[in-house]
Amino acid sequence: MTVVVSYGSNRVRHLRRKGQQILEAARTVFLEAGFDTSSMDAIARQAGVSKATLYAHFENKEDLFEALIRFECQTIGANFYRPDPLAEAWADELEKLATNLRKLFSENDVPAVYRIIVPVASRFPRLAQIFFEEGPGAAIRDTMAYLETLCEAGHLQIPDLEIAAEQFIFLVSGDLELRGALSLPRRPAEKGRELTRSSIAMFIQYYSKPAPSAL
Repeated sequence: MTVVVSYGSNRVRHLRRKGQQILEAARTVFLEAGFDTSSMDAIARQAGVSKATLYAHFENKEDLFEALIRFECQTIGANFYRPDPLAEAWADELEKLATNLRKLFSENDVPAVYRIIVPVASRFPRLAQIFFEEGPGAAIRDTMAYLETLCEAGHLQIPDLEIAAEQFIFLVSGDLELRGALSLPRRPAEKGRELTRSSIAMFIQYYSKPAPSAL
């Protein structure tokens, strides 16, 4: 099995089974101990490989952490729902998108990865930028693309697609991110569905109105 971890448009790393084994071990160690207190020795032991094998795949701990962030974000992104731009029931597509976002936040360690990256973001701004661009940023871009089709079809009037996409994502899933980051229990499923539907209704009501004129 080959794992592909992209490094921008010009660099792609293909990780075969041993590399995947190391990534899985790094994931366990980083999630349990955080970045600062994790060590390459601990990751090698967790992976069941020698340090020589570990360093043959990754230059240092930061390089390994970067690969893990990219892999986690890409894995989640592969499961991101892309609404059908031709569907007439576009409000239903928005609900499917919202439900998918909540599922991703519920069934993945997004908040856990968030807890790891935040404490080191000021020291490793490039890693923080990678996390944002390949995680939340990718979701924002995909949502923007669908909202643009709704505007072109005349369903919504949105003056700033990026702002609207961020609003939509945080409206329907922001509670999960906050609760997860604080290790608090999630809302009951019915409450989550109620929040989703009311958030979508608010979003549609606002952007169905004529776009506010600039002052």
